[in-house]
Amino acid sequence: MAKVLIIDDDPYIGELLVKIARNLNHSGENALTLKEGMALAREERYDVVFLDVVLPDGNGLDALSELQQLNNTPEVVIITAKSDTKGAELAINSGAWDYISKPASAEEYMLQMRRVLQYRLEKQASHPKLGHHNIVGRSIPIMRCLNQAARAAETHVGVLILGDTGTGKELFAKAVHDNSSRRNNPFIIVDCATIPENLVESILFGHEKGAFTSAEKSHKGLIAKADGGTLFLDEVGELPLHLQKSFLRVLQERTFRPVGGHEELESDFRLVAATNRDLEALVQAGRFRQDLLYRLQAFVIELPPLRQRASDIRMLSRYYLNKLAVDFGASPIAVSDEFLDALQTYSWPGNVRELFNVLEQVFTANSEAGEFLPIHLPVRLRIAAAQASLLPHAETRKTLTIIKGNKTKNIKLGIAASDVIIPPYEAPETDKFPPLKEYREQALEQAEKLYLESLIMHCKANMTTAAQTSGLSVSRLYALLKKHNIKKKFILN
Repeated sequence: MAKVLIIDDDPYIGELLVKIARNLNHSGENALTLKEGMALAREERYDVVFLDVVLPDGNGLDALSELQQLNNTPEVVIITAKSDTKGAELAINSGAWDYISKPASAEEYMLQMRRVLQYRLEKQASHPKLGHHNIVGRSIPIMRCLNQAARAAETHVGVLILGDTGTGKELFAKAVHDNSSRRNNPFIIVDCATIPENLVESILFGHEKGAFTSAEKSHKGLIAKADGGTLFLDEVGELPLHLQKSFLRVLQERTFRPVGGHEELESDFRLVAATNRDLEALVQAGRFRQDLLYRLQAFVIELPPLRQRASDIRMLSRYYLNKLAVDFGASPIAVSDEFLDALQTYSWPGNVRELFNVLEQVFTANSEAGEFLPIHLPVRLRIAAAQASLLPHAETRKTLTIIKGNKTKNIKLGIAASDVIIPPYEAPETDKFPPLKEYREQALEQAEKLYLESLIMHCKANMTTAAQTSGLSVSRLYALLKKHNIKKKFILN
């Protein structure tokens, strides 16, 4: 029997959904406020939550993140007004199962509840757990990837892992192998980016004695060594084009011929490939075979950059600093909140690898410190933290007040870019209607200013992230902020 929670300030909807749940032989409970509903969600283990957007004490979408962090993560169905298309889009992007538009009939509510409960049942019946303790994090993006890796481990199909440099592609590849039926057999790594092009065929397929000038004895290739286990092709986008056809044949037939050999040999391996390149773009450029790409895409896991899972930075930092202490045989060093806060203001273009490199520098250079403080960080991180402290913070600055003459206008600024709404331009209060050119220039000025204010809120005052998001250089971004006097114009409620 599943448990259903309804958080909606309309008692009719709450009672209707509870009745539907009970008619389907499940239990249901309703709450009329966000506070009451979240208290119930923390106390009980619900399978499904129907969540209204507009509630007397808050926006239901703000609770999505916490609901998805609960141990027994429930499926969330958003209840939203028909006209609120932005809310529906944000709900799905934030991980909601689906949404219902108000007003809805009892039949629509019944159908949606049947579907989500059936999905939940099937999901729990085939929801494997990933036993791999080196992947650290509890953010929604990383948990989604862990669930995907767990499902991939239960299959025998090839896996393609996508992600920027330093996001942990090899770690996930190893996790898939370690949780698969091949775990007791070899995990063979091939770094396609570092193998000399003239040797890659020999390294992969092996060679017979005398196959070429320096082949003084036979050599067993990595494909043969992976027999029964997993072959991990790291940076598969760097695999030479002339070799891709031969490798595709190996994937299809599971046979290969060593360089200089005359017999076909067999190898039963599972392929896991990874790349930070856009393989579709390489196909369009004629540098990667489309048929090989199709073979690689049987199961795809896309790892998020660290900036998209910033909530994991504290956990990652504590984990790695403790690991360093163990590795160096030293006592753990206390870590200040200010130190961790400073780490979260940086955009981490090198992702988790860069974070760990910085922490190792800090640990080795300050091994006698009683507590790690921001002063122990590299200068670039301290600068980022200082810049962030001088600009508005998204969590405390929810409303922008614009004073125009004796009039005041409040503009709510959402945290998500898709939630930012720029109001229609208002012409100057004069009897003479402005010419189109003047109107356009003033409208663009106002739109530019509101965009920049919303951008800073969305990026939590991280200037590197703001520049990347907007497509501007950091210097240009600062110039525009100065032009519009952004800091001085924020009057906070």
